[in-house]
Amino acid sequence: MARDLALDRTLTVRSGGAKLVLRKRRGESIEHVATKAVLWALYRERYPALAVEVPIGDAFKPDLVMLAPPPGGLAYGPERPVFWAEAGKVSEAKWRSLFRRFPETHFVAAKWTRLGPHETLLRRALSGRRHRATVELLGLGDPTRFLTPGGGIVVPEGAVERVVIAP
Repeated sequence: MARDLALDRTLTVRSGGAKLVLRKRRGESIEHVATKAVLWALYRERYPALAVEVPIGDAFKPDLVMLAPPPGGLAYGPERPVFWAEAGKVSEAKWRSLFRRFPETHFVAAKWTRLGPHETLLRRALSGRRHRATVELLGLGDPTRFLTPGGGIVVPEGAVERVVIAP
């Protein structure tokens, strides 16, 4: 895997007629940026208002998120995440906090390493919690392999390992 840490630059990708421009920041690996792009391509149809790297007024900033107003509209409270994805390392304490505060949110954790330790961590974080939405763990391997030279994203059927942990 490439370790392109020093350069700031952008990555522009396209999927299904939609375009996403991601900024690779200094010190951020190309795998992390590519993982966000692949997650966007995998979930953008199901979550059409999917946003990447935007603050949502929470202590934590998701890598990808889709917000929706509460039932009845914004008069009943602020928008809440219906989808939240993380690309890379996330502590068990952070997952516990997220699962406790957002029990109706579909969470995805994407990794490019072995899934076993991450599955154990997520299961521990969910232990004793009644999470009512899907929690998934995705194994991408090297996520840059899904990027085409023309800026497309192609994820062949069966190329991503998927473990559904809850509900």
